[in-house]
Amino acid sequence: MKERQLNNTAKGVLRLGVAATMALMALGLSPYSVSTPTAEASVAADKKSEGRDRKDSKHHDDDRGEDFVLNGQVLEINTRKDPPEMIVGTVDGRALVRVLKTDEIVRNGVGVGDSVELTGEKVNELLFEATEISVSERTSGSDHGADANNDNADDDSE
Repeated sequence: MKERQLNNTAKGVLRLGVAATMALMALGLSPYSVSTPTAEASVAADKKSEGRDRKDSKHHDDDRGEDFVLNGQVLEINTRKDPPEMIVGTVDGRALVRVLKTDEIVRNGVGVGDSVELTGEKVNELLFEATEISVSERTSGSDHGADANNDNADDDSE
């Protein structure tokens, strides 16, 4: 009698196991998953490679690049404002660029039509604050620099 009761209990447990397995499979879960303990760790970078990454990050397209580098063509320059401003045409449209180092435009001989790479920080989609200007391509046949745009010209010299 005891053996029969044990047999019925075993069948009930087996049926319950089969039902649970089918329910897990219907949910897309594996009923036979083995839990293996894993240790999660972050990657530690040494200081040498960190400095090299900072130097190279200006030249690579990464997730942060678009917030700190702006590429485009100079459409307007206004050096009378403090800080000087430029309108730069980008793939996203026109952006107002405030040049925080006031002599960067003149030092780099930036002119209207030049293709530039600006390093700084994007304030929003329409405003960029630049600390560094690099002219990647100049327009041919035009004078460059702020004086060519007549924004710095003083008419008192007549």
